[in-house]
Amino acid sequence: MNRNILVFCLSLLLFEAFGFTEFEITVPNDTLLGFHGQVLTLPCTFQVDGSWDLGSTVITWQRGLDVVHSFYYSRDQLDRQNPLYSKRTSLFNREMARGNASLRLDKVTLKDTGVYTCFISTNSGSQKKSFGVNIAAFYSEPRLKFSVLKDGVNLLVTSEGGHPSPTLQWLIEKNSDDITNQTQTHLAQDTHTGLYSVSSWINLTAVTNSSLTFILYNNLLGQKISREIQLYSDKREKQSEPEERCHGCFTLIPGILLLLLLMLIIIGLGFVSRRNPNGKNSLNKKLPMDESQALNGTFKIIINQ
Repeated sequence: MNRNILVFCLSLLLFEAFGFTEFEITVPNDTLLGFHGQVLTLPCTFQVDGSWDLGSTVITWQRGLDVVHSFYYSRDQLDRQNPLYSKRTSLFNREMARGNASLRLDKVTLKDTGVYTCFISTNSGSQKKSFGVNIAAFYSEPRLKFSVLKDGVNLLVTSEGGHPSPTLQWLIEKNSDDITNQTQTHLAQDTHTGLYSVSSWINLTAVTNSSLTFILYNNLLGQKISREIQLYSDKREKQSEPEERCHGCFTLIPGILLLLLLMLIIIGLGFVSRRNPNGKNSLNKKLPMDESQALNGTFKIIINQ
């Protein structure tokens, strides 16, 4: 009797070791990163054998207690779906027979951040696993607005539509001295989308020929925006002009008068030639000194002091 029990136990152990395979599903081990406004696929796969049947398969996606998507009785069951995900979720039904229970999530927003659970039940077993999802957004190309003041210049750089909050840095000259502590930064978050807008400005006095570099970091996405701003001042040139004009003034007066006469004639001819058939002057427009432009590359500003 004892021998029969021993044989039965050994047989059961051998069956569990060699003849039984535990049902297993697979999800990401690390937090999944999605991009705001884009499509995000939440991966989840399961084992399929010869006994697999679609009608006995149950797939449920949840975020906390909220139902994101459900599938059973061979079709989607969305009666209990959280309204936040309405018309934004779908499964890969054609790949389900190969063990694909992944979820497609459209038009991702920051509200989709959280911990998601994939639950699968088939005639081979059932299991659930969870993983985190984080959503981020790239910052736009920065824009530069500058104002020329009596004693210098004010530079304002803005960028928007990003997440999470960025890290800013200002550098000056070839030695790349950090002057970030001389700047002021304002960060605003959109109450609807949750995306950030950032504004950073600096006032520079006694401007000479110099170069500044504005850098924005979005560490979560590995985004780095670096733009150079070059400042030019003609102050030195104006200081040297009186000496150059006074040197040999009396000997150059006749030549200057003749040159002025020729310039008047040329200007008069040019005025006539620029008049179009409609009688309007075709003159070049001057850009205002307070200008907002996209800071796509190196930006040059000439300061008249």
